[in-house]
Amino acid sequence: MASQQPLFRSVASIIVRRPPITAASLTHTGRTTPDQDPHSLDRHPQLPIYLLVKKPRKHNAWQFPQGGVDPGETVLQAALRELEEECGSHIKVHPVESQPSCHYQYEFPPAFIATHKRKHTGAKVEFIRSNWVSGQCQPDGEEIVDYAWLMESEVKQYVTPEYHNAIKSLFSYPWQPSL
Repeated sequence: MASQQPLFRSVASIIVRRPPITAASLTHTGRTTPDQDPHSLDRHPQLPIYLLVKKPRKHNAWQFPQGGVDPGETVLQAALRELEEECGSHIKVHPVESQPSCHYQYEFPPAFIATHKRKHTGAKVEFIRSNWVSGQCQPDGEEIVDYAWLMESEVKQYVTPEYHNAIKSLFSYPWQPSL
């Protein structure tokens, strides 16, 4: 009997990058040490920082905002919808591209497949890059339980080695809109 090929669920992810900012545009949250507060948009104003969100689970909890692509949606449309669903309607971004820059593909653990009774045996996550425009992440406390604005060097400390390996090249790509 031939082995069954994995069936991967199409997932859209959005990388939100706050570009370097000037002192005049700092939000002045009142915190005396914004560089140490991972929730602060004022962190490291001279460097870009990236939004990661935390799912309510023990393993592989931190990732860029993401979710399944619905029938008829493009990856870009799904990524923007998922950003709003997971981070609230206050955060605004400008996509840098209309097509994914890279992808990360993985198989679900057998226990997950059995528990969730899904036809998919894994996921193919496609990443869309965007620049932050305004607003702050406001997680719902259920699907997303925390968030962090991180420097590129900090992202590796939050995600799995496989995930980081899939996305690390995206940090060096030009972030000017090509739409």
